Amino acid sequence: MKKPFRAIILAAGQGTRLRPYTDNIPKCMVEVAGRPMLHWQLDVLEQAGVEEIVAVTGYQEEVIDDPRVTKVYNPEYDSTNMIYSLMCAEKYMEGNLLIAYGDIVYSGRVLEELMNDPNEIVIASDEAWEEYWSERFEDPLSDAETFRKGEDGCVRSLGKTPRSSEEVEGQYTGLTKLGPNGCERIREVYRQCNSRPECKQNAWDSGRPLRNAYMTDLLNYLAGQGELFYRPIHRGWVEVDDPDDLKLANRVVPNLTKKKPAN
Repeated sequence: MKKPFRAIILAAGQGTRLRPYTDNIPKCMVEVAGRPMLHWQLDVLEQAGVEEIVAVTGYQEEVIDDPRVTKVYNPEYDSTNMIYSLMCAEKYMEGNLLIAYGDIVYSGRVLEELMNDPNEIVIASDEAWEEYWSERFEDPLSDAETFRKGEDGCVRSLGKTPRSSEEVEGQYTGLTKLGPNGCERIREVYRQCNSRPECKQNAWDSGRPLRNAYMTDLLNYLAGQGELFYRPIHRGWVEVDDPDDLKLANRVVPNLTKKKPAN
């Protein structure tokens, strides 16, 4: 019997690099292959049996009106980042949880791999990242982030600017799975940081205040504690940061999201 899952989609950002597509709609509602990115995600989550889907909204949040979504509003969306948005939905962080960026589309296969991973805090890591980044950038290292692996599926570190390709052994896809203990640990780590002035000003040594901390800042801290694991995948997803990404996604997504044939 499958474990029940909830999902939180982080969809509060303004998507300034995607303008003019985001002039009047949130980034997650930009259409890829004829449908909003959010709707692609909702379909895949629904097909995987995810029982509740929460979207943390902000910019142009009224455009998000799919009945499958419970909305949580981040009123400070224009001056905060991912971790702040995530904690707006803190009351939903329990049990088995998926956390997803709002500007990605992924296959059911990728989602299934992540949901079946037994670890409490685990991220999907694209092992074939270089192929994808080479299609997106003249120099793949110009946008890639560090990703160092340890033993037994552990992540040693991630999210920094790499000095060489040797520091990039995978790439975080914006998909995270938490078990019940993982949810509690994330809340605990956030509370601890929020209660310490030095961490609040420099969250987990990221150089950013807590209200502007990235998801990777928190994950990198957990990696340093030996608490972060990765599930290897090989493509099966796209992210859309700018118009060039959008063109590429329009070509890739129709094949990515094909339903499995019935047995």
